[in-house]
Amino acid sequence: MVSDPYAHREASVSVSRLPFAAHDRAPVKSFRHEAFLYSGIEHFLAGTTAFVDNALDDGEAVLAAVAEPHASLLRQALGDDAERIEFLDVGRVGRNPARLIPAWQDWVDRNAFARGFRGIGEPIRMGRTSSETAECRHHEQLVNTAFDDGPAWWLLCPYDVAALPAPMIEHAYASHPAVVADDTTTCSPAYRRPEPGSPAVATEPLEEPPGRIHEIGFEMGSLGDLRDWVEKFAEPVLGRQRTADAVLVVSELAANSIKYGGGAGILRLWRDGRALVCEVRDEGVITDPLIGRRARDPDGLRNSHVGDVRDSRRNRTSAVDAMFCRPRR
Repeated sequence: MVSDPYAHREASVSVSRLPFAAHDRAPVKSFRHEAFLYSGIEHFLAGTTAFVDNALDDGEAVLAAVAEPHASLLRQALGDDAERIEFLDVGRVGRNPARLIPAWQDWVDRNAFARGFRGIGEPIRMGRTSSETAECRHHEQLVNTAFDDGPAWWLLCPYDVAALPAPMIEHAYASHPAVVADDTTTCSPAYRRPEPGSPAVATEPLEEPPGRIHEIGFEMGSLGDLRDWVEKFAEPVLGRQRTADAVLVVSELAANSIKYGGGAGILRLWRDGRALVCEVRDEGVITDPLIGRRARDPDGLRNSHVGDVRDSRRNRTSAVDAMFCRPRR
């Protein structure tokens, strides 16, 4: 726990104090995942531009995965240097947070033999639904699992302490090995690296939705009825085209539950703001924490839509732009 995560609101925005601005720092020798606690847009820009400038001075490639308006403001602050880095449209890709690790993996693969490379990723921000925020927190926990044993690179994750609630700042400490607070980098005492082979179970409890939950059981003989039921429920939320995608994804998820989860399951649907949330419960367990978060998953489970629905005893992710699925035992 962090005693007072808002103690950093008066942090200086002096670029010279920011640890990313130091030109005598040691080279990155392994994956480096840091949370940058900033306060307001001036502090955000001071930190991220110093991070980018230092990388460019060292001849390193940079990918910035930040949403608007931060992306435009960062481009403006960088001036001509904005053309020397890549920007990821995280408002589009990050709408489903499960797509972020594959996007970062693509970046790593493309730069594996480069002199060096860095990234700025801001998946957690105000304005997300509760389902999106929960999935973003799970994403941050899995980043270390995904990249700890790979090439050396540096990922900086900004968190606005002036806008985000205290639990989100506490989560930043728990999911990042190092935290930049008061413009000083320290090891996070709250971070615990996952043990190799540990079950892929997220520790964050699932919250029951405040509104009505629609629930239906299914088995092999009732998949047709299940698809019809999902279509009727989803179309007012998603529209015709995305409803077809949603029906396909839920059908794949239910088929996996029948084959690998005990022959039957329970589907629950509800609305979370602009999103449709789907939860499937069955008796199956998947222990791979990165299932559905690789560009190509190993054979074994039917994977045509595992990138959109994940299972680690209890889980959640967006299946299409405004739909969330979370298989659960």
